[in-house]
Amino acid sequence: MPKPYIPKTSIMGPTRIQRIAKKLIDEAGEDRKLALEAHRFFRGLIADNPLDSASKNLMVDSLKVAQASKNNVVKILGLMIKMEDIPHDQTKGNNGTTNTVFNELDNLLNE
Repeated sequence: MPKPYIPKTSIMGPTRIQRIAKKLIDEAGEDRKLALEAHRFFRGLIADNPLDSASKNLMVDSLKVAQASKNNVVKILGLMIKMEDIPHDQTKGNNGTTNTVFNELDNLLNE
């Protein structure tokens, strides 16, 4: 009978979480850049035709995407700060559930 796999180091250790957070922040920056580029494009279309309501709606939507990407970076940084406050050897809370940083990461992923 095969033995169960027991990793030697934590699968979701602080270094890995920091690497994932950096990747997410980089991707959010790229999303924001593309959303602002789309905003400039739609603003140019509106300058040519001020009655184009579809371009106006899309311009507003692109601004919402840009702001959402900025807000997500702020959330990620907030979680990273909270993670630094929690001792790294603490993986279980008082009641046996995982600590709040991982719960908050789960909540953000489920939104």
